[in-house]
Amino acid sequence: MKNFSKKIKIGLVAIFCALVAFVALSKSGILFSKADNDVIMVSTTKKSFDPNRYMASVVQVTNPVITTTEEVTTTTVKTQTTTTTTVKTTTLPASTWTGPVLSKSAGVVYGPSGKETYYNLNMDGIVRAMRSMGFSEADYPYWVRSDGVKMLGSYVMVAAAYSVHPKGSLVESSLGMAIVCDTGGFANNNPNQLDIAVTW
Repeated sequence: MKNFSKKIKIGLVAIFCALVAFVALSKSGILFSKADNDVIMVSTTKKSFDPNRYMASVVQVTNPVITTTEEVTTTTVKTQTTTTTTVKTTTLPASTWTGPVLSKSAGVVYGPSGKETYYNLNMDGIVRAMRSMGFSEADYPYWVRSDGVKMLGSYVMVAAAYSVHPKGSLVESSLGMAIVCDTGGFANNNPNQLDIAVTW
């Protein structure tokens, strides 16, 4: 009988605790939450619900982003350009001159066309004048021969009397076929003289 009374007391205490818990939950409200696209849905047993009394945190899980990296290989090809300069050459008649040849040590000789001397001046202006007459850089490049003779294309550059040898005309000299590019005061005294342009 004592054991039965003890069980009844324990049962009554359990029922009382359950009632107290139910009343407490009813007064405080029960919070249920569900995350659906960052929207929190709440249900409570209380007729009035103050959301400021509760804290809810939502952990947003985003879909993993897969990034594909495409490796681009750039190949640089170096192109070497080769420029070929073609100098037009003219076949000159073979020189039959067997006499003395003008040189720095000789100073003055008498060649196939008469008296020859030499001079060494800047030829830039003379070359420009010849270009204006149609003697192009391509066909008549200015250069210096290995023996120091100044050349216009295939011809030795000389000064002469224009009245005898017009500018641009060809004349034979002891140093090879020459082209008249210039004149000088000497032409008044000796119209047959050639003054040959050199680097001596």
